[in-house]
Amino acid sequence: MNLIDYLISLRTGKVLLQSYHMNVKIALIYDIAQRLYRDRVSICIINYEKFLKLSGREIDQRCDESSYVIVFEAEGPPDLPMRYNLVTSFVKINRYFDDILKIDKVSTNLYKAQNNAGDLFIFSVINGEIIERKLRPIHEDIINFLKEYEGEIEIKDLINIISKKYEISRDNVRVELALLKELGIIEVKDRKVILTQLL
Repeated sequence: MNLIDYLISLRTGKVLLQSYHMNVKIALIYDIAQRLYRDRVSICIINYEKFLKLSGREIDQRCDESSYVIVFEAEGPPDLPMRYNLVTSFVKINRYFDDILKIDKVSTNLYKAQNNAGDLFIFSVINGEIIERKLRPIHEDIINFLKEYEGEIEIKDLINIISKKYEISRDNVRVELALLKELGIIEVKDRKVILTQLL
């Protein structure tokens, strides 16, 4: 399931998107709104003027009892109305949420969102839209090797295996390992690569 599908699946609940990256939050709101329009669900954005000023993108909204309510850039519990579905903020808000997705930048135009269950969504923002990203075959192979070795392998052994298989330099393998580390999928400790997240 991709990130937009996941957020739509929670549309009757309460979700917090916590991130410092404004372009990501705006793109997510816009993509969610487009999907909900197709399902004939009306959107209501609290702090719409701020959203419009920062995004430059109009969203046709109607606020009534059946609307999907988005609170844009809440700073704390006092900013939340009685009823809301999606909240964006740069801070963790101390209120009940069915799920909280923390969004971080991994590298140039590559982001990860992680929910409370530890599910990881990798994506880019292109022309204001969320584009899902998948791990490349080399990443899948690294993860599979780690699974075969019960989640832990000497870093030099893994680098040798992968560099031979893909006929690339050891430094290039280290670059790929660094990306997996940034994504939180592996950690490197005591000269070992440890799988931290099963995908």
